[in-house]
Amino acid sequence: MKKYLEENNFENIDFLYNNSYLYENRIISGSRGWDTSDTSEDRKILRRENLRLELSLEEGVNKYGTEKEIIVCMHYPPFNECEELELDFISTMKKYNVKKCVYGHIHGKGQAEAKEGDIKGIEFKLVSSDYLDFKLVMI
Repeated sequence: MKKYLEENNFENIDFLYNNSYLYENRIISGSRGWDTSDTSEDRKILRRENLRLELSLEEGVNKYGTEKEIIVCMHYPPFNECEELELDFISTMKKYNVKKCVYGHIHGKGQAEAKEGDIKGIEFKLVSSDYLDFKLVMI
C-alpha cells in the first residue's frame, strides 16, 4: 500500500503499524484489533494485534513522553463477548494510561449493540462512518 501511495504522489497519508504519531500534543497509537470467534487462529491473531498495540503505545511514549494524552485508534472494537479480548486490549491501554479509544467496524443493525462511553476509565467511541451519518466527530 505504501508503494501505491508513493507511486501516485499521496504524500499526506500514512499508517499506524507498530508506531505512533504526534498530533496537536496528543499521541495517536493503535492496532487493527481483532474480532474473535474463539478458534486457535483467532487467538493467535488476537495476541499479535495486542502486541502491535503495545508496540505502538510504547513507541509513542518513548518518542513523545508520558505527559501527553494518548488516543488509541482501532478498526475492530477492543471488546466483545470474548472476555479475553476485552481484558487484553483494555489492560494494555490501561498500562499506558490511555484515556480515549476510537474504533470502527460495526455497521448497520450491529450499531445498536455498540459500547461507548467510559469503560474501566477509558472513553470509547464508535466512529464507523455510517454510524456518524458520514459526518466528522470531534475526538
